[in-house]
Amino acid sequence: MRSKSYIFIFSLLFVVGVYESHYAQQDYLASQYNFNSLMLNPAYAGAHSYTQFSSMHRSQWKVDGAPTSQVFCLDGSLKNAPIGLGFVITSDRIAVVSEKTFSGDLSYKLRTRLGNVSFGIRAGYVGYSAKLSDLIYWDENDPVYNNGNIQEGFLTLGFGTFMSATSGKWYAGFSSPSYYAKDDILRSSSDERFYNRHYYLYGGGVKSTPMGVDLKPSFLIRYMDNAPILFDLNLHALFMENGPSGSQIWVGAGYRSSSTYIASLEAILPYNLRLGYSYDFAAKGLNTYLGATHEIQIGFNFGGRTSVIQNPRYF
Repeated sequence: MRSKSYIFIFSLLFVVGVYESHYAQQDYLASQYNFNSLMLNPAYAGAHSYTQFSSMHRSQWKVDGAPTSQVFCLDGSLKNAPIGLGFVITSDRIAVVSEKTFSGDLSYKLRTRLGNVSFGIRAGYVGYSAKLSDLIYWDENDPVYNNGNIQEGFLTLGFGTFMSATSGKWYAGFSSPSYYAKDDILRSSSDERFYNRHYYLYGGGVKSTPMGVDLKPSFLIRYMDNAPILFDLNLHALFMENGPSGSQIWVGAGYRSSSTYIASLEAILPYNLRLGYSYDFAAKGLNTYLGATHEIQIGFNFGGRTSVIQNPRYF
């Protein structure tokens, strides 16, 4: 029965809670944030001189009710002002719980000697639902189940800062996309938040090698209230670059502190098309029971002066 499988899933998620940062993780998880930081940071809106669109689908594990996520991002900058605008839609589902978010971003960019620094804010709406009727439970007097299915919505507000070097060869960012959440209706007590704060610190750079291969090391540190600090370490290599058309092939590998390994492929193609794929798998034998995670990303850049300018060479 499907409801029994959900009990198994919840038990499994509890046992491997830290795995894939689902230790009370409420924000969606992604592996290809390196090529579109808008997923994490409202200050990234308008970071380039063109408008960019991207969509991502992530499917985790092979068990029934396992997490799935979809993300749609659109951002660009105003023509005669240092202001960026962004729009993000997400859909995240795990077992009987699903969340949909709609967010708008506003950023302001400053030019400094080191590069561009931008500050951004994000205002969003979260639609939360839990189909508790699909669960089997033993304590019929538990007040959690008295009201049946849960379906609520609340507002969020977040912030971020992003910096990119004038050379275009390094970048860094810090953000809390949902720092404030008006989630009172879902709180078990006035002292506890239901929607926990998430903080992201990340950065990376590019180094050319004598072999003609550009290497791009990067990192991401995640922190959530009342949870361990988690981190990602990544290394991408630019193995192919086609001059006039700006085509690129990036091959990458990464490690997540929850004993997860990541392999990825990013292709920047003619006509400003971007394709990405990542394959996440767990260590310590968990991959046998959980299966791998697949993430696909498709993007398109438009506007700007030339196709080469539109091409996001490093970030």
